[in-house]
Formats: sequence, C-alpha cells, structure tokens
Amino acid sequence: MNTSITRRQWKWDLIVACLQLFFALLLCIIYLVFITSFGGEFLIVIKGLWVLPIFLALLLAGTLTAVILAARGMRVPALQSALPSWLAHLTTRNAWLIGWSIVNLLLIPPILFVGKVLALGALGSVPLFLIGILLIPFLGYSLLFLISSIQTLLRFVRRQGSNRLIWGVEFSGFAFLFAFLAFGLIGLFWNPQWTEGVEYRRLFVPGEEPGRGYRIPAMIVLPGDVLIAFAESRLDPMSDLLDINLVMKRSLDGGHTWSALQVVQDMGNHTVHSPCPVFDRDTQTVWLPFCVDYKRLFMITSTDYGVTWSTPRDLSQELGLPEGTWCHNGPGNGIQMSTGRLVIPTCLGQARILYSDDHGVTWKISEPMTPKKVGTQILEVGIGTEPQVFERVDGALCANLRYKRGKYRIVTCSHDGGETWEPWSFQEDLPDPGTQASIMRFTSEKEGMKNRLLFSAPGAPYRGEFTIRLSYDEGKTWPVSKLVYEGAAGYSQLAVLSDYSILALFETGKYDLRESITLIRVDLDWLTDGRDHLETSLISPFSR
Repeated sequence: MNTSITRRQWKWDLIVACLQLFFALLLCIIYLVFITSFGGEFLIVIKGLWVLPIFLALLLAGTLTAVILAARGMRVPALQSALPSWLAHLTTRNAWLIGWSIVNLLLIPPILFVGKVLALGALGSVPLFLIGILLIPFLGYSLLFLISSIQTLLRFVRRQGSNRLIWGVEFSGFAFLFAFLAFGLIGLFWNPQWTEGVEYRRLFVPGEEPGRGYRIPAMIVLPGDVLIAFAESRLDPMSDLLDINLVMKRSLDGGHTWSALQVVQDMGNHTVHSPCPVFDRDTQTVWLPFCVDYKRLFMITSTDYGVTWSTPRDLSQELGLPEGTWCHNGPGNGIQMSTGRLVIPTCLGQARILYSDDHGVTWKISEPMTPKKVGTQILEVGIGTEPQVFERVDGALCANLRYKRGKYRIVTCSHDGGETWEPWSFQEDLPDPGTQASIMRFTSEKEGMKNRLLFSAPGAPYRGEFTIRLSYDEGKTWPVSKLVYEGAAGYSQLAVLSDYSILALFETGKYDLRESITLIRVDLDWLTDGRDHLETSLISPFSR
C-alpha cells in the first residue's frame, strides 16, 4: 500500500492543523473565562478540575506538533509518512486507522454536549454573538473528527490504495479522549453519601414530563401539615431561559405521600419562573407571585390549599414598574409577620420586598435592601440578590442575600416592616457558595421555647455538600452545622411541620444538581447530635 504524501496533501494538513490551533486557543480563552467566573455549579467538574489544564496542555502540544510537522513536510520530501514507524506493518496500520476513526466518531456526541451545556449556561448572561464564538471550537472539532473519520473509513470500503489520518486530528482526539476518560473514572469512583438519619425521597425527577427537567424549589406549609411544593419545569434544565412552566405537587400528610405533578402556569414558549409563595393565615389564602421572561410580575391565589388557582394578576401594571424592570422573586417563600403584613422577598431592579397590609388587596414595594450609597461609600448596584426573609423576636424584619461564591452571605434588617433597610453587612458565619439559600424561624421564646433559626445551603465553597445550620441568637452566629448530603446541591427551601419536624426541598444529584429536587426530613436531635431537645410544651406553628 502506498503511504507517500504529496506536497498538496501536506499543504492541506497544514491548513487543518492551523485551524485546530485556532480552536485550541479559543478553548484556552473559554477556560480562563470559565475558571474566573465559574459558580461551582457542576460538581463533577469541581472534582476533576485538574483534568482541564492537562487536557488543554495536551491539545496545544499535539496541535503545535501537527503544525510543525505539516510545515516541515512541505519543505522536506524525505518526510513521507504521516504514521509512526511502529505502524508500518499493514495489519497494524489498518487496525490503527479504523480504530482511531471510530474513537473520533464516538467523541463527537460528548463534545457537542459540553458545548451545548456551556452555551445554555451562558444564554441570557452574555450576548448571542459571544455564545456563537463559544460554540466554534466544539462544532469545529466535531466537524473535523467527522470528516477525517468518514474519509478514512470510506477509503477502506472503496479499497483505495492510499489511506491515512489527517495530521493533528489524532492528536486532538487523544486530548479529548483523555479528558472524557478522566472524568468518567472520577465519576465511577465518586460515591457521595447521605448522612445517617436523613430520610429522603426524590420529589421532582427529570422526565416526569417528557423531555423536561426541574429546578428552583419552593415550598409552603399550610394548616394540618398540608404541603405544597413548587418547581420550575424547564425545556432544558441547563438554561434559565426558553420554555419554562411552574409546576407543583401537594401532600396532605406532612410530606409522606404526594399528588401527581400539576402544571400551575404555562405561557407557551415564555419563561415563567421564580415562585415565592406566602400564606395568609387570616384569610386562609395562598399567594403565589411569579415572573415572566424576567420582565413582568404576576400573582395568583388559591383559597383551597392549592387545589385551584386564580387567573394571573398583573402586578407590574398595578405597581407601575418601568417596562423591562428586572423581575426575580425569592426564590423560596414569603412570610406573614406578627403584625399581619404579608412579605415576599424579590428582586425588582434590586433586592427588596413586596408587602401588603390589607391581605393582598394592594401591594407595595420597599426601598432596595442594598442601596447605591451608604454614607460616603459608593456601593455596587445589585450587590445582593435572591433574598430570603425572617422576623426577629423583637419584630425586626431581616433578610439574608446571596453575594459571590467564596465570599460571605449578606444580611440586612428593617425596623419598619421592610419599607426601608439598614446598611448591609457580611455574615462571616455563613460562607456563600454562590447560590440561593433558605432561612426560617424554627422556635421562639414567644412559644415558651428557645429562639432558634434554621439556615440551609451548600456547605462547600461550590454547589455541593448540602448543610443545615442552627442559630440561637437570631442569626448573629451559627454554632450548629450538620452535613446532609455529600453530593451536588443547589437551591433549597426549608419547612417546619406542626411536630417540629424539619423538611428541606433542594436541588441535588450525584454529579450535578439538576438530577432531581429531593425532599429530606430530619429533627432537632439529629441536627444537634442530641445536644439540644425540644422543650416539653409544644405549640403548633399555626397558633403563633
């Protein structure tokens, strides 16, 4: 079989090698952007973060080698073979060509999948033309692998006399093969555990509706331990945009059994998102605000504990919000204060609250929780997001907000029911994993019990290791911290039942937080390892 390579073929190899060098450099830039802005979202990537620089080094080294050899081949006629000497034997050489062509074809689906995940994750955060640039190397490598492999295999089928691989394609294929095999082995040996004593069940599971996944849990407890759990049903769980509906499930027995999934709001291809329910104990009404396309605020209500819901009410219009105002409630839940005021944490332009003093007949919006200026210090606009609120025993309304991964949670309080807010500060007892968190009253001295607050969020500096914490001093310090699950973890929502069982609904999975929204059940003994117990006199939360 003739294996000589013509000058024209070397020229083609040089062009392809230079193209691959361009793709490799683009991937290096994407990696630098990713590593500086990464929110710790993909646990499997966190566990194998060391793989990425090695992959890029292999990719660059192989591509540069291909460029140099192709350039030499055009000038040095003696350089004739595009295969190592150990592949000179015909049988070995043919096995190599066929095997590597098949490997390259098998690499195409995971390459495209990674490109899709990154593109969907960037959708809405960066301009579309930048997303197009992001996709170039993934589409480019896939196309090169496809052309090279099909071309090689067709030559075997047609029994053509000369057959070989394009310079550089095999080098790039090896780099990708290393990366996928490395992450595969990491995934194979990664076996996160639930902490002993945790009861758990997957509540929202991808595929429950054909082709859809679930994110952003919210949950509310009603009298009689009726529970309503909400989630966003996404056409693609990787994207915060595209077709998203609000769905729910109900439990009539404190979360032991659940109804079938019910669609609460579906507006076609629009993005319906950010559920943040609140229960009015005086009128027995559930209020459920949601946003559409991050631009409009709506509200629906239920007076039969979630069996039926009202027609959406356009609060953007009622509140006179400027067109296009950023809308993102909670997510999580609102509260009813001891004064009767209904409070819903939200981001309308900036973090603030929606509140009503007439049981939802009218709603108002507060001043921002993070003002542009404190004294003489100019602050970053929108520095805190995704607030959750609780009422202190002295009547103050406090908020806990997301800031940045690797930093600390932001806290701020209000002494006028949330209409205005004190300057914020960092809660150094609560590291911020770069995600929403849940905070909730557990017990109080008004019930003849200790003042206790609960807090739930990933305990790692990334989205993993779901943890519940306990405070005895109204959130000033958090001395109790208990790991719930070692795997991926994201947004969460706490709930307290009439017997003071602690529930948490959170995004979780073995490799990625989008694998399910799971409900867990624990108690105070578990949380404190038996060091703290409920007082003898138990009072139902609904008699507070």
